[in-house]
Amino acid sequence: MRVITIILTCLVICFETGEDWARDRAWSSMTDEQKMEAPIEMKARAVGMTVEEFDLISRVVEAESDRSSSLDGRILIALTILNRVESGSWPDTIEGVCTQSGQFSVVENGAIWSVGRTNLSDWAVIQAHVWQAEGDAPHVIYFNSVGYNNGIAYGYVDGNFFMEV
Repeated sequence: MRVITIILTCLVICFETGEDWARDRAWSSMTDEQKMEAPIEMKARAVGMTVEEFDLISRVVEAESDRSSSLDGRILIALTILNRVESGSWPDTIEGVCTQSGQFSVVENGAIWSVGRTNLSDWAVIQAHVWQAEGDAPHVIYFNSVGYNNGIAYGYVDGNFFMEV
């Protein structure tokens, strides 16, 4: 097992570039305010996503928040998506979860393209990732403005009921 770990580590190091390392060093030395303003490439790398995945999840968070949700509400929306990716009951990719029929009306009606993404929604995605990594994240899997009967209520934030299962 130790040999496999060493080999995998070597492969990761071999495929990393000086530019990747420079981005990582820059990211770790930034303040939170600077991270909010950072380019999408840095934000995506910081949470282990492709730029396309990060762009999509941030757009969904922005559109679902109706541009008025608090940071906590946006984080919970992002957590809903990330928890679904991990659950096994939904597709196992961000794109699959976000574009699954009947799940996010803002994707189906195209609102994610007119609303776009903001630094606040980007930051919510980053914070959701941090909460998950630290083990502090609630396992919210649904949210809706009218509530749900199947699951345990986590809370009511910004006009949405968030449910854990």
